Order: sequence, then structure tokens, then C-alpha cells
Amino acid sequence: MNKPFSLYGCIDNIENRMPNNNISIDQLINHYNAKKFQQLVEDGQKFVNQNSNSAIAWNLLALGHRYNGNTKAALKIYEDLLQLNPGNFLLSTNLGNLYMAMGKVSKAIECFEIAYEKDPKHVNNLEALAIAYQDTGSKDKAIETFKKVLELDQTKESARYHLARIFVNLKSYEEAIEHFHKTNFGLSKSHLLECLYYLGEKDKFYKHYKELIANNNINPLMSSIGSHASIRFGVSNKENPFCSDPFAYIKKENINDASELNEDLISSILKFHNSGESDPKSQPLLSNGKQSSGNIFLNQREDIQKLKEILNKKVNNYLKEFGKSKEGFIKKWPEKYNIYGWLVSINTGGSLAAHIHKEGWLSGSLYFKMPTKKTSNEGNIVFSYNGANYPTDGKEFYEKSVDVDKGDLVLFPSSLFHRTIPFKSNEERVTFAFDIIPQN
Repeated sequence: MNKPFSLYGCIDNIENRMPNNNISIDQLINHYNAKKFQQLVEDGQKFVNQNSNSAIAWNLLALGHRYNGNTKAALKIYEDLLQLNPGNFLLSTNLGNLYMAMGKVSKAIECFEIAYEKDPKHVNNLEALAIAYQDTGSKDKAIETFKKVLELDQTKESARYHLARIFVNLKSYEEAIEHFHKTNFGLSKSHLLECLYYLGEKDKFYKHYKELIANNNINPLMSSIGSHASIRFGVSNKENPFCSDPFAYIKKENINDASELNEDLISSILKFHNSGESDPKSQPLLSNGKQSSGNIFLNQREDIQKLKEILNKKVNNYLKEFGKSKEGFIKKWPEKYNIYGWLVSINTGGSLAAHIHKEGWLSGSLYFKMPTKKTSNEGNIVFSYNGANYPTDGKEFYEKSVDVDKGDLVLFPSSLFHRTIPFKSNEERVTFAFDIIPQN
């Protein structure tokens, strides 16, 4: 996620070295490749101050700003450059990628489509366009575009992975399995396990499940399926490599006070949420509500970065509290991770269906606004092993409802299914959701 784009297609040939500060384009590229983005910003700014006509340097400076978290500065550079170089392939793809990161998916599609017109056989741009279509729920366009990618490059495993996931959503499990077998990208082998489970192939399912465990494959998706299967088939869940008892690791606390999450901070972020700065994401599980796109923490607004600081502190406290646990998700806590956040607002009668955060590790919900409860459970979050329309064979699955109010923070293993209970009040329910996502 959020990896730098290739520098393919740089649009000018300029003097490689600036005599006054001895900074070269090669050095800027080296900063970029080494992910030294702060240094790239500093040296890139020095370079363009002395040679403002270097499109390569400006592009590198924009990339530095983006991956250093200053998306606003990166956006201005790309928009200014495209005014001077309308339709430029490199700038269009990089701007589209930035828009995707910012949650402005519709604008990203416009950029990727412009780039496609310039070079219809550029695999990376085609894949980016397909993912954007997928993100907006345009399944037919996404499938068509992913297939174009694979026609151009059969080894493009990421495209095959995303295509297979669309087939899962369409319940075309055999077709999905065919593609998952051909890729090791992402959670492909766990999604293959999921398809076997949907098809009721018990023997094949457990054979593959044991292979994943033997290969030290640990992630929320395979763990969630394993937990569900333990109830459906009446087998032990003790071998679950991620978390065999996730209900024991649900933690709730209220942080709405002056020293942590104060009213001014909540109000400021809610204002941002309603400003239209982030496009709503297609979310088929969400009824009568909206979800922001992209990772909000890429925005360098002071209020958002303050919230990030608060949540990172709470995650660290959580890890300390459960640090002696023998569960896999604690023992194998990722050395490097990103925190990925988004906002979900739900109106009267709306709800979010049961789901897990497959790419996460630890997940959290922070409640900014809660409607008045006309019954005791309205608007609460409910945890379970059951979800995703997995076959149950008539078995009953335990659920745990957690009573939540404004300022409550709930942390839980990402393998747990969770949903919201609809409410009758005409007030809005707003949640800041986030995941801890492992980084390689």
C-alpha cells in the first residue's frame, strides 16, 4: 500500500548538477529509492530554487512531500505542473496515485484515464485504474481493466489477486480459486482458503489450513475462517495461529477528556469530515451512511496528527497490557506497522454489516458522535465469529455486544467480525475507525 510510483517517463532532460549546492538529479533519485523523503524534500527544494524549469526535480520534490506526509504541497506541485504540461503521462499517473491516497477516487480515475489515453499499454497505470474502478464499486469496468493488465503481463500477480477478490464478491469461487492458485500476492492463499470454505470442501479446507499454519502464515483472515470453522465443524480452535480467543482481547475505555480527546479536537475533525475533502468510498456493507476514502492520517492537519498521536499511545498501552499473552497476534506483533484511519457516519436506521479487517492486525473504533438510545443496544458494536455469509450448517454463534458512547475507544483483534446495531434516533453516529497494518 502506498508505495512510490516508478520514475518511468520523466519529461525533461536538464542539467544534472547544480554548481552552487552540488545537488544532482541522481542524488534526488537516490533519496527517493532509499525512502529518505525528508532529505528529498530539503534537497529537492534547493534544486528547484535554482532551476525552476526542471520538471524531473519538481516531480521528485512532489513525491518527497507526498511520502513525507505533506499531501497538500505535493498536490499543488502536480496541479501546477499539469497546467504547463497538460495530459503528461507521468504527472497524470502520479497525481492519480496521490488522489487515491487522499481518498479522492473520482479525481484519481480522471487522471488514470488521461494517462491511459496517452499510453494504453502501460501496465502499472492500467492496474491503478482497475483498482480505482474496484474502489468505486464499478465491478464490470474493474474486471475488464484487470483482464487487460493480464493480457499485457501474465506475471502481474497483484492484478490477478485483485481480480480474484472481485470474483469472490461475485460468488464465482471456482474462478477466484483459479486465479489465487497463480499468485502469492497479499492474502491470496488465505482467500483461497476462504473460497474452499464457501464451497464446503471440508477436507481440502483443513489440508490447506494446516499448510498455512505450517508455513507460519498468520493473518486475521485465515484466523477468522478457522474460528468460524471450529464452531461449524465442532473442532478445537486452539491451533489458531493468530488468536484462538479474540473475545478476551476486546478492550474499551473512555478517552473523552481535556487531557486526551477533547471537544475541540472532535469538533475540528468532524468539520473536516463534513467538508468534502475526502470522497465517500463505495462500501456495500454500509447502509444509510458514508465512509471516507483513503488513509486520513496522510493529511498533515494538526488535529488529525494529534489524534494519531493519541491512538498510537493507546495501542502501545494495549500491547503492554497484553504483552505476556501467548496468542500469535501479540507474540508476533509486527516490528514495523502503519496506522490507517477513516471515518464512518451512519444516519437513522443505518448500519454496518458484519466484517473483519483482513489486512489489519489490531483494529479500533473511536466514537465521536452517538445517537440517543431508545433501546439499550441501539447503535452498539457487536462482535462475533460469524460473518461474510459463511455457511453455518445451522450452528449458533456467540455474540458480544459492547455498549458504546461518545469518547469510547474500543480496541480488538482484527480477526473478529463486528457490526453495528441500527438505531431509531434522527441523530448521526460518527466513528473514527483505524487499523494497525504490518509493514514488510
